[in-house]
Amino acid sequence: MPEPRKLTETYIKGLKFDGKSYVVRDTHTTGLMVGINKRSKSYKVQRDLWKGQRGRQHFVKTVRHTLGSTDELSLDEARSRAQEVISLIKRGIDPNANDQSIPASDMTVGELWRAYEQWLQAQDRSPRTIEAFHYYLEKYLKDWREMPVCDIRKSICRDRHELITERHGPSPANHVMWALRAAYNYALKQDDDDQLRANPVGGVDFHPMRRREAIILPDDLPDWWRRTGELKNPLRRVMHRLGLLSGLRPGARVSIERAWIDIPGRVISFPRMKSGRSFDLPLSEPMVGLVEEAIRMGDALYNDPPWLFPTRSNDGRQIIATQVWREKSMPGETGHILRHTYRTMADRLGVPQSRARALLDHKQPGIDAHYLHSNALREELLADQERMSAHILETANVL
Repeated sequence: MPEPRKLTETYIKGLKFDGKSYVVRDTHTTGLMVGINKRSKSYKVQRDLWKGQRGRQHFVKTVRHTLGSTDELSLDEARSRAQEVISLIKRGIDPNANDQSIPASDMTVGELWRAYEQWLQAQDRSPRTIEAFHYYLEKYLKDWREMPVCDIRKSICRDRHELITERHGPSPANHVMWALRAAYNYALKQDDDDQLRANPVGGVDFHPMRRREAIILPDDLPDWWRRTGELKNPLRRVMHRLGLLSGLRPGARVSIERAWIDIPGRVISFPRMKSGRSFDLPLSEPMVGLVEEAIRMGDALYNDPPWLFPTRSNDGRQIIATQVWREKSMPGETGHILRHTYRTMADRLGVPQSRARALLDHKQPGIDAHYLHSNALREELLADQERMSAHILETANVL
């Protein structure tokens, strides 16, 4: 790919498609680029979109917006329009939110990815799902950005699946191709002129995925608790132990904001869970102790961060919510498995099914879904949480 340079009209006119799509970035107007593929040559803008209040912004996605072809726009006009678009993105506005002008068959892979991200947002999918989808493009398919969607073939999908498998393993390879398959299916639905062929990911032989163990066995809990205590990062130790005592989904646990925590009221109030509902997590005394410990350590390490489990961004410039909930030193023993373990321990203890579901934010089956209200069972659920913590800690030889 050519190095960034100060673009000129003469240089742009001389750019040719050489069998592979590519972009040339402008050093005069940061974010402006020229994209070249076998069908067209166009001006584009690329910029990261962030949202939130000052000091607590979170990354949403990388926006790429097509300004127009180089035949339609002069370089000066493109730079002027680029500044307008960049100004919108800086204010947290997606310039593509209402842009349906690009036919599906004319999209590049990058444009398709952006369109499918917007669809995911419109469907109110979780931010973590959208971030994972975005990550697959940036990490594994970045060199496909300028490839026209209509040029994707079964053979190159198989080749990329094999390459990712060789470099990163079977699980990432499968997930990237599943993401591409979903995005391409979306393009097929938008292809009113029927220009796209059948989904090329159909030519990929996916790796069989080994089913993970359902729970950590009770006899293994003492050793599990000991090994979490040996983790180098004390905040992660608390994070995993709170996961065991709460049964929270990993994504919900790492996203806990301090503003949601009410220590005197013994509750963490989540405004929105995976289910789409709000959720009040009762806090047992041992859970309160873990939360207070996390707050103390967070203050000492990050100076009053907004999250219960903060960390630094990859470049070290920002304080963000922890993104990773698995430990390399404890494979298969952290993350969602703790939720399975909590549910099994609730059965061992004899917690009523309806209240066990309420503690885990599981939808109640049948008529209970209409008539059972967790808020009316606050005291009962808190008592169950105390019993659960005591039972788990006793099984782990902590008490």
